Amino acid sequence: MAQGIVLTPLNHRPVPTYTPSHLISALRTDSLVLPFFEDFTDNAGFPNQLRWVENQVWINNNFPLGQPNYNVATFDHLNPRSKPWNVLSKTTSGYADSLTSQPINLEFYKTGPSSTKNYSAADSVYLSFFWQAQGLGDLPESEDSLILLFLDRNQKWVRVWGVKGGKTDSFRQAMVPVLSADFMHQKFQFRFVNYTKFTGNLNHWHLDYIRLDRNRNANDKSIRDVGITRVSTRLLRKFQSMPYHHFLSDPLALAKTSHTVHVRNLNQNTAVQTRFGFDQYNDYNTKVLSVPFTSSAKNVLANNRDTSEEFPMFRLDTASKSNPCFSITYKIDPLSNDNTPAAYNATGDNNSYSIKECFTPWYAYDDGSAEGGFGLDYAFLGNIRGQFAMQFDFQKSDTLKGLSIYFNRSESDVSFRSFTLKIWKALSPLGSPDNKDQLVYSFPVDHPIYKDSFNDFSYIFFDSALYLPKGTYYVGWQQEQPYILNVGYDNNFRYNDQEVGNPYLFYNLLGQWEKAAWDVKGVPMIRPLFGGGADYSFSTRESLKRKITVYPNPANNQINWNSPIPVQSASLYATTGKLVSTAGNSASGMGISHLAPGMYILVLQLQNGKLYTHQIMKN
Repeated sequence: MAQGIVLTPLNHRPVPTYTPSHLISALRTDSLVLPFFEDFTDNAGFPNQLRWVENQVWINNNFPLGQPNYNVATFDHLNPRSKPWNVLSKTTSGYADSLTSQPINLEFYKTGPSSTKNYSAADSVYLSFFWQAQGLGDLPESEDSLILLFLDRNQKWVRVWGVKGGKTDSFRQAMVPVLSADFMHQKFQFRFVNYTKFTGNLNHWHLDYIRLDRNRNANDKSIRDVGITRVSTRLLRKFQSMPYHHFLSDPLALAKTSHTVHVRNLNQNTAVQTRFGFDQYNDYNTKVLSVPFTSSAKNVLANNRDTSEEFPMFRLDTASKSNPCFSITYKIDPLSNDNTPAAYNATGDNNSYSIKECFTPWYAYDDGSAEGGFGLDYAFLGNIRGQFAMQFDFQKSDTLKGLSIYFNRSESDVSFRSFTLKIWKALSPLGSPDNKDQLVYSFPVDHPIYKDSFNDFSYIFFDSALYLPKGTYYVGWQQEQPYILNVGYDNNFRYNDQEVGNPYLFYNLLGQWEKAAWDVKGVPMIRPLFGGGADYSFSTRESLKRKITVYPNPANNQINWNSPIPVQSASLYATTGKLVSTAGNSASGMGISHLAPGMYILVLQLQNGKLYTHQIMKN
């Protein structure tokens, strides 16, 4: 990792609709019967309540790598309200998340319309599942573990399987027998649980493709199934999203020329001829583009980790809304060896994957999913300022309203730390003194703003809108002391869809800018906000900015200010970052008649230590 930049684990996640465990249990009045199957394709956020009795694991497709099919259950040491289960401690360990099945009848099964037979060891009941440590999350330590327990007829949980922490490059399948008579009862359950240090959302485990049935054996690992694992659906070549009217400035250059569906053949020895298709719909549910099965087919090799099919670019010329959305459904049609889900009465369909992509009032590289945190760590350098910048190429002249940022809570409490958001037109050449930075705007922020909602982004609006001509800009922050701010980090982002370092990231610790190291491949979750107020369905917090007034603006000869907190000093900067004028303690104004017409940045240093920044226009 490059000096100064650090990636940290995630300490919270979005919170979907939550159902208490006692209500989940009440949904069923009788036990399930075999076969039991779960591949998590029919639910996201929390497990399906018809098969599971808790809301503790996180159903997602962002944390795993090389999953059997899309969506897994992630164990993350967060309760259903997205809070750590215990008081954070690096020295204390215990049980955290549980994934517990609904009761399953293992006492008897039907052999005819009115006949039954008791289960016995001869029925050879086995539970199988795929598991992975870390993925794109945090690596479980050697003292961490993932454990499987069975509930016996005396209502006692018995440990039957476990694995210690350590990285696994791929998902591994486990086979666990349910042969003891102690487990052959009407209310049998199985439970996965992670044993971990109480350090918040760390030490990740992932589960997928869980099967429980009779007439199996320890070698019954062959699966007749071909399923979708993920899609590369982005509408745009460079960004995950952007304002639609910016896109229209050059749609051919900005639109992604292709998109991809990725599949995996779980058959161990048999390749499967598979047909591919997709449908695209606009906001009015009108189909605007379709690729039928007859147009695309491919031989998917056995046990192949990631076979893909590429489709031509989307049709984006049918939109009528200011920031339209498109719904896309990918479909595959395996022509053989695809009957395992049906044999297990699966309720999901891993042969179909639907997703919605939207243009937005902001630019974003990230997909909205944080797999970790991002910040500057340079305590060993002493108490100096640190700066971070991320490059954006704005495609159209427009008014920047503010920034939306995903602030991630970490092991260290930085909720009281202030920092300054900054916009630059250009940075000084890499490795040279930073005296050629072209600062456009700076904006002091009292502290990170944390949220617990489905969208964890916080929206910070500037005190005045900032008109930016089309071109390249840099967005980031400055901090005066060494601490890790922990902005959300999307580890699914890859520049040009390649495993290379992100070239848009820069940091400055010793008076010169440097590029982020090659192993920083994801992207911090910072989004420049454009558009009108009606585009945003959120509210902003009151701040001191709304109580300080600067007038007149535009101005000819003099600018003045009123502040409820005494002003210690005032500085006026050109947009190049050059200091052009100052005013001392207790001043309430500054002469500007000697300055050339143009845009300037006024910075007020208040006696409480905070900075106030305002954009000034000189006529």
